[in-house]
Amino acid sequence: MSKTRTLNELRQTREAVYTPPMSHQEKMAQRLVGDIYVIMDEEGNPVVACDDLACLIQTRPEWSSQELTSHFDQHAELFVAANGEKVHHVRRKKQRV
Repeated sequence: MSKTRTLNELRQTREAVYTPPMSHQEKMAQRLVGDIYVIMDEEGNPVVACDDLACLIQTRPEWSSQELTSHFDQHAELFVAANGEKVHHVRRKKQRV
């Protein structure tokens, strides 16, 4: 007859599965990719460049953060605000320091 396992024993068995960690090169490559959001005016000149959507909301408080996040989650194209400004989402490679 076999002994029934406790929940703690089952948890330890599940956690014992080995998953290899990311290599140093993979971690460094992941750090070198960043997102940037650029607000362009009607003429196409850059006005503001931000690293995240919270920065965009600070610079343009009349914009809805929910509207921006839902737009960039669904679409890759630019966001056009009511005042004619356009927000470009750009993936960029960061410079090594």
